Amino acid sequence: MIKYAITDPLYYQNLSYAFCHYPRLKDADFLLLRDKNAKDYFALACEFMKFKQVFKKTKFILQNDIKLAILLNADGLHFSSNNICAIKNAPQNMLKIASTHNDDEIILACESGADFITFSPIFECNKGAPKGIDALKKATKLASDYKVKTLGLGGVNNASKIARIKSTKCAGFAGISYFVSG
Repeated sequence: MIKYAITDPLYYQNLSYAFCHYPRLKDADFLLLRDKNAKDYFALACEFMKFKQVFKKTKFILQNDIKLAILLNADGLHFSSNNICAIKNAPQNMLKIASTHNDDEIILACESGADFITFSPIFECNKGAPKGIDALKKATKLASDYKVKTLGLGGVNNASKIARIKSTKCAGFAGISYFVSG
């Protein structure tokens, strides 16, 4: 099961601190630098990518900026739901992950060349009404018809919720709170 850690400026203001004090990050398969309000995302991304030497098994993902991902040799890109069409412009050798919240976004991401989608929110969180496990099963099936893998996102903060996601046969889970707790 893929574990996809997503940064949040609330917890990752100092990346060195975060990487030393959140032990679950060491278990992440993918790690996304997500900071939509950063004054200098370029500088933050440069600092973030330095940790790639330490977390050798982890795929380092940047948000939306194809040129920056190429420049910094990121392993992949995560495209916001309002930027899914840009997937077509990403290099073939990079992982391409898209945020999705409904069938139309899933289909667009799949047809645009995504390797993975996140589908959210699954559980109660600050990102809107939870869609639930049945909706995740449906999203996983729809994406799998295109040979695209699904990661459940939203409110995934404990082993019980991870087990429920695993029962859907999706590829894994993504989250913030799980990786900064415990």
